[in-house]
Amino acid sequence: MHYVITSTLPAQYGGRTKSLLDRTDKLVEKAGMDYTLVTTNYNPFYGEIYKQYYEQEKVPSTVKFINLYDFISKRTYKGTKINHPVEESGLIAHEVKKNKVYRYFENGEYVLYKNFDTEDGSLKIVDHIDSYNRIRLCRKEYNALGQCHRKTNYKQGTTNKLEEIFYDEIGNAYMNKTYNGSKENKLIRLHIFTENGIIEFKTEKDFFRYALELIIEDNSTIINDARLLDKPLIEMEGTNITKISILHSSHLNSNDLLDVKSSYKYLIDHIADLDHLVTLTHDQKKDLLQFIPDEEKIKVIPHSIEASNLTKNVEKDNKFVYIGRLAESKQIDHLIEAYQLRRSELASINFEIYGEGPDRERLQKMIEDNHLEEHISLKGLTNVPEKIFAGAKASFLPSQFEGLPLSIMESLNNGCPVVAYDIRYGPNDLITHGKNGLIVEKDNISALATAMVKVLDIKPSSVYLDKEFREDAFIKNWSKLLKVQGKSRFKIPFFQ
Repeated sequence: MHYVITSTLPAQYGGRTKSLLDRTDKLVEKAGMDYTLVTTNYNPFYGEIYKQYYEQEKVPSTVKFINLYDFISKRTYKGTKINHPVEESGLIAHEVKKNKVYRYFENGEYVLYKNFDTEDGSLKIVDHIDSYNRIRLCRKEYNALGQCHRKTNYKQGTTNKLEEIFYDEIGNAYMNKTYNGSKENKLIRLHIFTENGIIEFKTEKDFFRYALELIIEDNSTIINDARLLDKPLIEMEGTNITKISILHSSHLNSNDLLDVKSSYKYLIDHIADLDHLVTLTHDQKKDLLQFIPDEEKIKVIPHSIEASNLTKNVEKDNKFVYIGRLAESKQIDHLIEAYQLRRSELASINFEIYGEGPDRERLQKMIEDNHLEEHISLKGLTNVPEKIFAGAKASFLPSQFEGLPLSIMESLNNGCPVVAYDIRYGPNDLITHGKNGLIVEKDNISALATAMVKVLDIKPSSVYLDKEFREDAFIKNWSKLLKVQGKSRFKIPFFQ
């Protein structure tokens, strides 16, 4: 059996999850492998996300899903829905927001709060209120079936957690997380309740390791897509388990090759306990050899992409595009500054920025402050990046760091040249300067502005993506790496 472990599988996702799902789809459909995706975050609505993935064909129907919390609690996402009334015996309800938010009073004293889903009327949250501080004492949360799945108790007079109690589908507690009562909500211990007694863990990572040992059978292969899970993966025990970690981003804090990010240090320090480390670029492998003397331990398997059905001769609109997360590390503000520097020469070119993220408001204000509303616009999320790239004069990537940007691959695959900073990692593997795009000195906004003008001279017919990044090479490389097969020994149902 082949397993992929990751921290989360969200309904709306970015590059890392997209590449994980794409890899899964190709290896199941094209290479005939079995696959189970394992998540470690707490999400009582995973059943809906799994259905969405199947319905939208993000993964084949044979792919299985397991969440660690669902596994421990034996959650099935099946059952009769419980309908909770608005009324509470002995209390007077006051509607704060129509069909959604209510406050409850007992002889004039505010004692309860309820929050409902406005679409289906299901109960979401119940807060019991500390009348002396007008703040919640505890919160109960309900899932799509109306079952209370978690209760949180708070330090009096604060919203600092003291403990969380997790409940299974019949209302029995299966886990308790205890916190220190500080604003940081630091976890100090975790207990799970089993038929054989209580098991205590000092950290959530220890719990992850324990649960993975229950789920993963002997003679299996595990692919880890999240740095959070390097320690649980490496420390977990099992017979003939092949352990593989993938690097999706740069392991460096700066241009200093010895300046390793803290989240990568455990992995590098314990590389002897890992079977394979997969990087997306040859440059990153070269830099990692500073710490990892065994060159065979590191495999280079870049993302892949199918050849586009859109012709490179499609008529281009007078626009530039960026598609990605609106976050500080992406440095989208550099694009606005660069455009402003050469706005007179770029007056006929509009700049469309696609994506969402914490930087949206700041970027919008920057556009307005520079009076660029008619030229630069924030377009939100898109489900058709290929069409957007195919219709644009050029795309841009001004990030501080990357792994191997899917946006560059998609852009080149659709005849759209790319302007990118010279960063670790990806642009140098994908872009041949002056041919299918331009590579600009990192953080040089003046040079970026010049490139905005120069890239207009690159003809779409000369834009290409190297065959190293095609499906055949991808499937061949992964098939060679994934050799371990095993038989399932699940003792409880998984979601399919």
